[in-house]
Amino acid sequence: MNRNTRLSFESVTRRRALAIGASAALASTAGCSTVLDAIGNQIFEEINLLNQLNQEVSGSIEVVDPNGETVLDTSFDVPSTESGGESNIVAYADVWTTSGEYQVDLELADTVIAGTSQLNRRFSITSTEEEIVAISIGSSNENEPIALRVGESFSNLGQTNETS
Repeated sequence: MNRNTRLSFESVTRRRALAIGASAALASTAGCSTVLDAIGNQIFEEINLLNQLNQEVSGSIEVVDPNGETVLDTSFDVPSTESGGESNIVAYADVWTTSGEYQVDLELADTVIAGTSQLNRRFSITSTEEEIVAISIGSSNENEPIALRVGESFSNLGQTNETS
């Protein structure tokens, strides 16, 4: 079987996203990252695209593993934060093949954010069983309009893990 054919894709349902949002708000006021992580871990897969814009974004993403093999190569459509009934998260499972340095190339179609429409970044995965990647399209950081974060849980995705 071709590696690309066994990748699974999941668009998070609106109900599930609302449950996560409500739980996140509750957890943040209580200061409980454990609850937040438990909910985030139910939704996130290995690669997660989060659209923070008020418009749908589409494009393509390619991920190459440490051995130089393409492990994800697909086009995507991610609904906006204001979509009626759809989540603004698209997730891909079964991407990691081994620990090491991966390369992601993401290109947005017909969308430019703060002068850029692409992300070309290397990042390290040290635990293929634990680590996840979140790519935030329309990040609140104006220096990083398309942000990539690696972490073992939802709450530690705020830490940057990249190599030049």
